[in-house]
Amino acid sequence: MRLSAYFQQVLPLDKLILLLCSCYLLVDAFNGFLLNQFGRSFGFSALYKLLILNLMLTCLSLRTAKAFLLFPALFVLLVPGPFYSWLQLGGSLAADMGLMLKLISPFIAFYYLLSLAQLDKAFALKSMHQVFVVNYLIVLVNFVLGALGYGYTSYLPQQHLTQVDLGSKGFFNAANELSVVLLVLSAWLLQYYWRQQKLIFLAVAVSSVWCASLMLTKTGLLGTIILVLLIPLMPQLIRLNWSRLALMLVLLIVTAILLIWQAPLLLSHLGLAEKLQHIYQQQGLLGVLLSNRDKYAAEIWQVVSFYYSEGHRFFGVGLIGVSEHLWKYWAESDPFDLFIFYGVAGLMFFLWIFTGFIAQNLKLIRLFSSDLAATLVLLNLLLLLVACIAGHVISSGMLWPVWGFINAAALIHCSADTTAKKAEFVHVTQ
Repeated sequence: MRLSAYFQQVLPLDKLILLLCSCYLLVDAFNGFLLNQFGRSFGFSALYKLLILNLMLTCLSLRTAKAFLLFPALFVLLVPGPFYSWLQLGGSLAADMGLMLKLISPFIAFYYLLSLAQLDKAFALKSMHQVFVVNYLIVLVNFVLGALGYGYTSYLPQQHLTQVDLGSKGFFNAANELSVVLLVLSAWLLQYYWRQQKLIFLAVAVSSVWCASLMLTKTGLLGTIILVLLIPLMPQLIRLNWSRLALMLVLLIVTAILLIWQAPLLLSHLGLAEKLQHIYQQQGLLGVLLSNRDKYAAEIWQVVSFYYSEGHRFFGVGLIGVSEHLWKYWAESDPFDLFIFYGVAGLMFFLWIFTGFIAQNLKLIRLFSSDLAATLVLLNLLLLLVACIAGHVISSGMLWPVWGFINAAALIHCSADTTAKKAEFVHVTQ
């Protein structure tokens, strides 16, 4: 077999990559277990994901050099500001290089799955579904262990709260990142089983809401409820005319008001009401929504403006530049953090990835009336909101495989439908 022909088929390397992706959240949970038991994780999770990224890049380099060249170009755009900070301050650029790698990782997963689908669409979609099912089950088992008292609480003990152990995230280390991972996994499974098996859809809906209520993050709980309520309506919403769509929106607003009306009872039952009430009394509604992130952002901006010139801030000062002066160097709002770290290029990168994914799926809705694309518009809008008010979405080390895969899946799914319709047309006309 010619070498070029060998690379134009599904390789054993692809099967290894997908197997590794199926277990990556288990590795994250084990990483958290090591931190919980020994106070160190030995970089186990980071090395595992770096292996996945290197294998994906190897496949991409063999199949599509154009997509492969995108990633060094993104590094070149983001690195000037942190590099200049390093020249001034010394120290290490390792944290900035690691963060930049996290930023481009969703694109690597996205283009990798597309390159695989060019060889075998059915295999790519089937394998991706298995990745989501296995990782969802890993998350579910983790929350069962959390409910039994193992692992971490979501919030640190606070003197003003009567309930000390508030929320549980099992053995995962970052509750905010786990929240968005749960949203992406749930979005795929909910839309898939709504079309395939309604009973499994109901089981996923109940288990996702249970996991979010156990974790007690605002974004996870509210986002999961929105997905459960709206995903079954997506096929109807994208086919409605404007008058019916307006009526549907009114009904959704009424439903949201009823949910908000019942929210105090729900939050009281979950144990979160006391915490939110205390924050509201101290900081008002903005404090409840942002959890001091506005104060962190103001402090970071003040320090960066004092120590660095306008020209330097235009290109960003990097993690290295902020951590030199502050121990709390994340405001935990992705657009703000990326602007501080990587300047205008960081902010444009943030806008590019979200507008790119949302615009792509809006186009698929217009061309193919795709239910999956409609779900992904909803999901990406939720992730955009979370990125702005809670952060750690675009910079998440846990989210990138499933986020890249799910956005590629809509393109693959529509392409597969088009191919099937063309084949059916040819068969009928013969």
